[in-house]
Amino acid sequence: MSTRKIKHIFVLGGSGFIGRAVISSLQRRGHRTSALIRRSSVPGGVETFSGDIRNFDWRVLEKDLPDAIIHLARISGRHKLSRWIAGHQGRKASQRLLQWLKTLDSPPHLIFTSGTLVYGDCGMAAIDESAPLRPIAFQRDYIRAEYPILEVLGKTLPVSIVRPPWVIGGDSWFRRFYFENAKRDGTITQFGSGENLMSLIHVDDCAGQICEIASRGEPGRIYNICACPAIAQSRFVQLVAERMEAGIGVLPVEKLRQKYGKAVQEALTFSLNVATREPLIRDYPNRFPDALSAIEAAIADCRGND
Repeated sequence: MSTRKIKHIFVLGGSGFIGRAVISSLQRRGHRTSALIRRSSVPGGVETFSGDIRNFDWRVLEKDLPDAIIHLARISGRHKLSRWIAGHQGRKASQRLLQWLKTLDSPPHLIFTSGTLVYGDCGMAAIDESAPLRPIAFQRDYIRAEYPILEVLGKTLPVSIVRPPWVIGGDSWFRRFYFENAKRDGTITQFGSGENLMSLIHVDDCAGQICEIASRGEPGRIYNICACPAIAQSRFVQLVAERMEAGIGVLPVEKLRQKYGKAVQEALTFSLNVATREPLIRDYPNRFPDALSAIEAAIADCRGND
């Protein structure tokens, strides 16, 4: 565990789905928190800087240098070309940030958030941090922002990488593809055969683990964020349908691809059983340690946001 005392943490992407949960978790832990945001608001009590990771002047932070930076900001695109552009912009933004960190005598610990899509479709095998990278779906492009971090990992700068699986909560993919569909049509959709494994974590546990890494983690490591044992997509759909009193429909892979495109099709049907070698993650006291409790909490979150 790191012995460096962490008081002030700066969050990039603090107004996003995971970012807001991270800020709330940091505040509960008593950390002084500041954030870089573009448009949306963040929880109260947070000093904010308006800007974009593509052109933000990092030297502004030298007046009150944070002890750690949690990087949750992703440049994204809606289509194939815009994702390709976003990937290259993300790489340049990461390079800019690293160049600034190199100018500091005692740079903060940078925790860069990626995702488990970088491992690709891995079937039933448990996949830990030693697995090779075979990015699929959106990560084919977005991983470009991670490459500069990987180049210095464990070498010249105090950086770490975190890779969450499916993050379940009151927003993002779960609301779009499951909760809203069930409310509108009374049906939960299974994509393809449903045999693929899904590794889930509730957004509060995801945020808590990221904060644990920022507070106590050792720089130079990769951390697979994980909590719930993986379950088959068909079982996930069944649990959501039962809790929402909805029926179940099946959308074949071919129609899924026609409707949403290749990247979404791969993301919704890839199989991954996430594991970790890191005691900091294995020993974390998750609030929702199984798929059922995470699903019930996510449905409650969605209903609370309506």
